[in-house]
Amino acid sequence: MHQPSQIATKAVLSFQDISKVFGGLVALDGVSGHVRTGEILGIIGPNGAGKTTLFNIVCGAFAPTGGEISFHDQIITALPCHHIANLGIARTFQNIRLFRRMTVLENVLVGRHRKASAGLVEAVLRLPRMRREERQLREDALAYLDTVGLADQANALAGSLTTGQQRLLEIARALAAEPEVILLDEPAAGLNTRETQALAEFIRRMQQELGLTIMLIEHDMRLLMEVSERVLVIDRGRKIAEGSPSQVQADPKVIAAYLGDEFAVNSAAPGRQQL
Repeated sequence: MHQPSQIATKAVLSFQDISKVFGGLVALDGVSGHVRTGEILGIIGPNGAGKTTLFNIVCGAFAPTGGEISFHDQIITALPCHHIANLGIARTFQNIRLFRRMTVLENVLVGRHRKASAGLVEAVLRLPRMRREERQLREDALAYLDTVGLADQANALAGSLTTGQQRLLEIARALAAEPEVILLDEPAAGLNTRETQALAEFIRRMQQELGLTIMLIEHDMRLLMEVSERVLVIDRGRKIAEGSPSQVQADPKVIAAYLGDEFAVNSAAPGRQQL
């Protein structure tokens, strides 16, 4: 089991009483939580529980019906996506969203663009500072590809990569924005056992070597419980549990949400510790 980080003390990102209603559908109903600096927070729940909706609200894609998001004690609830990204929050998506007809390198350069400082006139006239900046952005993008093991695929079309490689490319693109917090939405979807284990190791590297704070939505319980320091559980739009992986796996409410109420009895019995 992953051991809690010693630096995970102060909340860097908090969400308080978040609700979201789509027409007559209540997607989130008063969900509160936080992630501490340098921590890996796992978020689990059955399909349709509201996990990705929470990510969309944190990143500014959706406005909450109620509640508040704060980042370093700054309220960011009403900010648009690009402002939130500039503050240092990046994400990947449950459904891979790459520019499939662009190269692998070009996809990462898209994520790196917010670091560009040259103006329109410099870009049009191809002034020396613009050319130097372009070279630096390209070197940076290649470095991020090297981090995820895709440097040798830099000139390949993104659409030609395997599912596992595309997942890594999405992470490289997110890393290129130099985030402080990264939200990973089901990064193991479509991966085989070997790729999933490699992903687990890479998530730990992102935390330990890059100093990232990570929020992770994942249906692969083995992966999530292995890397997470705390786990938050959402069911039908409400938070039903929060704690260490072992505490959450033994919680009768969590077992009932995944397996049915009849399984909530004797939840700590042998064989019930891995959802």
